[in-house]
Amino acid sequence: MLQPPSFPRTVVVHHRSGIGDLVWHIPYLRAIAAVSAGGKLSVIARPSCRAAEVLAAEDCIEKVIEFDRKPRKSERRAGRHDGLAAQLAFVGELRAEGFERIYIFSGRARYALLALLAGIRQRAGFGFSMGERLLLNLPPYIRPYSGPGNWVYPEATAFCVAHGLVDGPVVPRMKVLPDALAGAERDLAAYPAPRYAFSIGTSEPRKNWGAERFAALAKAIAERGGSVVLLGGPAEAEPAKAILQALIEPLRASVFVSTQPSVQRSAALLRHCQYCVGNDTGVLNMAVANGIPALGLFGATPPLAHDPLLQALAGDGMAAITVEAVLARLIELDAPGLRAVAAGAAS
Repeated sequence: MLQPPSFPRTVVVHHRSGIGDLVWHIPYLRAIAAVSAGGKLSVIARPSCRAAEVLAAEDCIEKVIEFDRKPRKSERRAGRHDGLAAQLAFVGELRAEGFERIYIFSGRARYALLALLAGIRQRAGFGFSMGERLLLNLPPYIRPYSGPGNWVYPEATAFCVAHGLVDGPVVPRMKVLPDALAGAERDLAAYPAPRYAFSIGTSEPRKNWGAERFAALAKAIAERGGSVVLLGGPAEAEPAKAILQALIEPLRASVFVSTQPSVQRSAALLRHCQYCVGNDTGVLNMAVANGIPALGLFGATPPLAHDPLLQALAGDGMAAITVEAVLARLIELDAPGLRAVAAGAAS
C-alpha cells in the first residue's frame, strides 16, 4: 500500500518590505505549503509588510516570524535585529523551531548564512552570487530579472518555476477573514454603487498623486451618483481629511473614510467596491488580488503588469497625470458609472 509522502517542515523568507510585495507571493507560499509538512509553512518577513495580517486568512500559514533589520528610512527607527548579537539570537530562535527546509525569496547571502547557522538542512534561494550559492544546497538557481517593469514578481515566479512548484506565473489572489467581510458589507451598505476605492497611501512622497487631485476625482464620481472609499493607514488620516474638506457638503456624504491599521479591514472594504484607482501602493495590489479592477497611477515607478485586472496610467512624474486624463482612461476602460461623466462633459 502506498504511503503518503513525508514532507519537510518548511519556512520561507520574504525579503521585500511592502504589503503589495507580499501579496504577489501568496500563490507561491501556497504552492510551497502544499509540499510541506502538514500542508503548512512559516514565513520570515519584515514588520513593514504586515505579514501576520496579510496572511491571516490563509490556512497554510503556521507562523509568521518577524525579522526586523534595516527598516525603511521613512520609519525613522532602528531595527530590533540590526546588531550582530540580535541576529545571533534570531538564529537561536530559528534553531528552536526545528525547520528542515527553507525557501529564500532573495539573492541576499545573509539569509542563507542565518539558515545554515540555524541548522536548516535544505536551503534554497535565488543564488544570484557565488557567495550565496556556497551557503545554499538546494538548486536550481535563477538569474536576476532584466526585463521591463518591477522585478519582484518575475523573480519570485522564476524561482518557483525552477523548483517545480508551479508551471508558470500565478496571478495573486488574497483571502479575507469572514468577520472582516461582514463588517465591511454592513458599513458600506449606505453608500451606493458604484463604489470607487481610492488608494491614497504611499511609502514614498514621489508616488503620491495628491489630495487635491483625489478630491477632484471624488467630486466627479460623487456628482454622478457613485460613492468613494478613501483607503489608507493612520498616516493617511490628514490627506483623507483634506480630500473631504475640498468637497462641498452634499458630496461629502458620498465619501467613506477608512484610515486605520488593519490590512484585513482594508481588504474587506475593497471586496465591496467595484473599482479602485490610485497610488502605486499596497491597497492597489490588494484590490486586484481581491478581484477588484484597478487603475494604477504610475508617475514615479514602472507600471505593474502581473494581473490583467490592473491597468496603468503612466506619466513623467505624478503631477503630469491630470484628473481629466484619469477620467478619460477610466471611461476608456468602461469603469462603472463613468459614461455619465463623458456625457456631462459634452453637454
